[in-house]
Amino acid sequence: MTYAVGSLADTPSDEGVYAGRSEGHTRRVLFGRDAGSVHQEVVIAELEPRGRVERHLHAFEEAIYVLDGRLVIDVAGAREELVADDYVFVDRGVAHALRNESADDARWLEVSAPIPGGAIDDTVFVDGDAPAVDADPPYRKAHFDLAELPEPSSTIGLAGFGQANVGGAALQILLGPDSGASQFNLMLVQYAPDGFITEHDHAFEEGFYFLDGEIEAVLEGETHELRGGDYCWSSAGSMHALRNVSGAPVRWLETQVPQPPSRYQARFVADWRRFLGDDA
Repeated sequence: MTYAVGSLADTPSDEGVYAGRSEGHTRRVLFGRDAGSVHQEVVIAELEPRGRVERHLHAFEEAIYVLDGRLVIDVAGAREELVADDYVFVDRGVAHALRNESADDARWLEVSAPIPGGAIDDTVFVDGDAPAVDADPPYRKAHFDLAELPEPSSTIGLAGFGQANVGGAALQILLGPDSGASQFNLMLVQYAPDGFITEHDHAFEEGFYFLDGEIEAVLEGETHELRGGDYCWSSAGSMHALRNVSGAPVRWLETQVPQPPSRYQARFVADWRRFLGDDA
């Protein structure tokens, strides 16, 4: 498959390796191996009040972005209390556990790369001392503030995006090379009304989980109207375009896996036609 599209409300839950090692825990895989991804898994997870996930570690990097409620993560000997729009990067091999000590459900988006479920046992529950890791620091916590987004622009600060391919867009890279992640970028993106990006592809996969607003996504020539709670995924080399078709901003969390190259991060159809002298 070259792309996937869906709604959280229609996505079944599957505890996978966490079955029997958690309580009040729900996972819905938005896209991963079943969608055709070879690099990433993105999940919406929930914990009921007093729910928990036992202490474990992974053979992949992981990010957690809290969408609703309050979540406690015990990680690398520290206790961190997370609220909506907090996010955490957990390095490979770093033991951590999750708890919900509040009276309301906690919900978060979870990114894992390289893709889980390979030939090795890549999620291991730890009952005693955890193996030592040389990651420094072993995890990072931060908070996203909508007021920190840059003004909408036609460049969005990414290499090779040109001037005519994007309009009314703003983004903030939450996790990437500058924050210790080596396998993925996690970004918060917002398009103003009529904001757009023209048809293009990448040498990496992209995933989108829409938080609010409405957008028109053209994936491999097929048009999909998406809104908050919907998602889509585009494989490497899969053509796609986006446009805000509402009168209000549209906002989403976006993943890029593997991390983009230093040049030519996107191949825009219109740019290539202009380069060849074919503007038709």
